[in-house]
Amino acid sequence: PMLLVRVDQDQVVHMFETKIAVVEDNKVERQTLLNQLAALQKQDGLSLEILAFPSGSEFLAQYKADYALVFLDIDMPGLNGIETARAIRRADSTAILIFVTNMAQYALTGYEVEAFDFILKPINPYNFAIKVRRALNRVAKDQGNAIMVREKGGARRVQISDIRYLEVTGHYVIYHTTAGDLTEYSTLKDASQKINSPLFVQCNQSYLIHLKYVDSVSRESVQVAGQELFISRKMRSAFLAAVAGYFGGSLK
Repeated sequence: PMLLVRVDQDQVVHMFETKIAVVEDNKVERQTLLNQLAALQKQDGLSLEILAFPSGSEFLAQYKADYALVFLDIDMPGLNGIETARAIRRADSTAILIFVTNMAQYALTGYEVEAFDFILKPINPYNFAIKVRRALNRVAKDQGNAIMVREKGGARRVQISDIRYLEVTGHYVIYHTTAGDLTEYSTLKDASQKINSPLFVQCNQSYLIHLKYVDSVSRESVQVAGQELFISRKMRSAFLAAVAGYFGGSLK
């Protein structure tokens, strides 16, 4: 495993996998966080990609919803950590946010943006390691339950459990989710492989349905989250068998 550390405009040192951001305006404290993460990476044999930014605005200027873990200083000039976290949450409900601060009174404010934890300055290496390991364990669990959907304006992380059904239209796939629709340039086959779940079954060439959201089914159609979708003759047997299996043999 290798580590990518980028501090402001510094050169890339190492590289790879779980993407982490450190957003801290104080150069010394920013480097302290990077050093602690590097020590933990070496000790635990982790695969991490870590990038560091001196302000919330610089972080958000390049932001894509592909960071698994974000460390945020709260007291920063311009956009503070809470404001930066709000912007993150508008694009990504699953990224793990950890505030790094010397102001414990901000802990309650963190609940607003679903902060995972707080780390108080000056950083205690032992406590830091415990909290980061907890966060990375959560990341490992979440990464198996979420996918990235790449739209024209950027990427969004989506929990698989929140996807109701997929619809293909031309060269695009529409992800109908509990939080709204997302459109990605893709094929239904590629989207299905990305989700990689037996709970998603095609009812015809245009739709991939999450069985969790099936309201009712007949021989010709299926109701999914209030939408009636046609069941093709070719896929009818396999689809009805999948529904029967999911609901224990009781078709509605």
